[in-house]
Amino acid sequence: MIGFDFTLWLVIAIYWVDEMKLNFKALFFITLLAIGCNSHGAQKEGGESATNKRPNILFILADDHRWDLLGKDHPIIKTPNLDELASKGVSFSNSFVTTPICASSRVSILTGLTERTHDFTFSRPATGVIESDNIYPKKLKEQGYTSGFVGKYEIKLSGEDFDRFDYFEPLLHSKTNTYRGDDIPQTHYIAQRAKDFIERAQDSTKPWVLNVNFWNPHALDSDKQDQYHYPAKFENLYSDITIPPAKLSDDATFAALPEFLQKSIGRVRWEYRYANDAMYQKMIKRHYRAITAVDEGVGQIIAQLEKQGMLQNTIVIYTGDNGYSLNERQLAGKWFGWEEDLRVPLIIYDPRNTKQKGVSIDKTVLNIDIAPTILDYADVEIPKAYQGDSLVGLVEGEEMPSWREEFLFEHMYQPKRVSIPPMVGLRTNTWKFVDFYKNDHLQLYNLKEDPLEKFNLAQLPEYKSKVDELRKRTADYISKYENERSEEVSSRASFLNSRE
Repeated sequence: MIGFDFTLWLVIAIYWVDEMKLNFKALFFITLLAIGCNSHGAQKEGGESATNKRPNILFILADDHRWDLLGKDHPIIKTPNLDELASKGVSFSNSFVTTPICASSRVSILTGLTERTHDFTFSRPATGVIESDNIYPKKLKEQGYTSGFVGKYEIKLSGEDFDRFDYFEPLLHSKTNTYRGDDIPQTHYIAQRAKDFIERAQDSTKPWVLNVNFWNPHALDSDKQDQYHYPAKFENLYSDITIPPAKLSDDATFAALPEFLQKSIGRVRWEYRYANDAMYQKMIKRHYRAITAVDEGVGQIIAQLEKQGMLQNTIVIYTGDNGYSLNERQLAGKWFGWEEDLRVPLIIYDPRNTKQKGVSIDKTVLNIDIAPTILDYADVEIPKAYQGDSLVGLVEGEEMPSWREEFLFEHMYQPKRVSIPPMVGLRTNTWKFVDFYKNDHLQLYNLKEDPLEKFNLAQLPEYKSKVDELRKRTADYISKYENERSEEVSSRASFLNSRE
């Protein structure tokens, strides 16, 4: 808005007095009104009244939290804070990741791109310049948001972290961290750093976006004895409960798996997590406690927002970076294409949305939808390169009949030290197709008739046409997503792949 120029106004005023016979009393009133309007406009442009209309955004990400481990849906696990968040907001019953491993999924969350397009996973170079410039924290920072990050990072982006974050504290996985001279559980430390950020933000007129990445409930890989860690207060939680067996955890189901899956890292980690019932009971309870610890951290952060009077202007988003196998098929970990690997919880709470409270939405949504959703809430332009879609319309109750009914998922990481078979697949509302292309093994499941994914139909003659159809559609997605790579990523991927 153009600033008030008193000299110009005086010239106009003299003209009006002379030509329009205005009296000076009326002119004085009009002048005061003009100054006041201009002052209000200047405040709206750069001051508190304008920026406070843009919501703060709190994005909370847990590691290895699969979709069905929320207290509101589960008979054992306790997550009261997440349950309350869901009761006040919107939850998604069909939320998936496009790659079931942390590094790739976290880059997909930031960039709105599939792994096939951003081409980042462990042992790969940093995400390309264009892709890194398009991450939502940087876009928000460029548009006046204060941008913060605390917790698990373990990815590589091009450029400097200070260009995308005003506050940046990446953490390695540990049982404790030191806060003001005391060693405290890592979940408490991450929550406390988030609370500190919120407290400091109260003194600013700028809106903020804060990314809180909990390590829990990820196993501490260096500790094969206990794996999962949490505050001591939870040590006896679930101790009086017998955990039911995992689905499809019988010997016959494991014996029916192809040899490459039987010898994969999923089986290696099974040996020190779930190899007998005593171990299974111990590890599942520890995993549940680690999730409850995250829930406690979420509650602490929400309480800080309430204390600072910020909750009513803060959108809260909670999700996981991938699913997690808990002895299904006598395997551990993620990396595969079964539901337990791909599905994650997703809760979005917008306190301004009074029409949609406690609603569960069954549309298929993806981790690549997070970035466009956050930018949409902040009224910041969504990059055309994004492959995900904003969820704001769904959260606000719009019908959106053309919403996706299928998606590509994949896992391209091929480490040399352990066996993680790469795979790619397509999931529709009815069918799941998985191609372990390095091992010549296909899977086909009818999700309507076989939601447990017990019966692999891929080799049955009567399903050959369905396999061929889904294989072709999978290839079409691969072609589409590779064609959407930036020139930098495309050239680099071609070079690296030629050396493998």
